[in-house]
Amino acid sequence: MCAVQQVPCLLIRQNIELDVPSNGCQVYVKHYLPLEVALGLQNYVVARMLLTAGCSVVSRHYTCVCDSEDHGPPLDDLPWVRLHAEAFDYIRNEPSQLSWLVSFLRNPVGLREICRRCIRRRLRAPLATTIGKLQHIPTVLKDYIAMNDM
Repeated sequence: MCAVQQVPCLLIRQNIELDVPSNGCQVYVKHYLPLEVALGLQNYVVARMLLTAGCSVVSRHYTCVCDSEDHGPPLDDLPWVRLHAEAFDYIRNEPSQLSWLVSFLRNPVGLREICRRCIRRRLRAPLATTIGKLQHIPTVLKDYIAMNDM
C-alpha cells in the first residue's frame, strides 16, 4: 500500500470523524465528504475503509438537478445515496469497483460491522490509547475494534 493510501487508512483506524466536509484546501473542492474525495481521486482502498468504518453517504451540501436528462441521482438504483455526482465520474468506468460499491450500499451491514461501529463511536479518538487501556479484552478483539483486519 502506498503512502497516499496509508495515511488516510491510519487516520480511519485512529477513529477520526468520518463525515467532516472538506474546506477546499488541498483538494480544491468545498463541502465534499471524505468518501466523495476518495472516490474522486480514485482511491478505492480508502473509500472501502470509510464505508466499512461507517461514513455517511448523505452530504448536507448535496443538490440534485433532476430536471435534465444529463443530471439526476448519482446512482439511479440507490436514491438514498446523496453525494455529489462528480464523485462518481471515475468509478463509473471501472465495472468491478462500481459493482462492489453498489453491492455494499444495497446490502444491509452485518451485525459484526454494526457492533464494531458502535464500539468505535463509544471509545472515540484517540482509539489506540483507549484500546490500550482495556485490560481484560483479548488481543483479537482489540485488533477487530482497531480495524487491523482490513
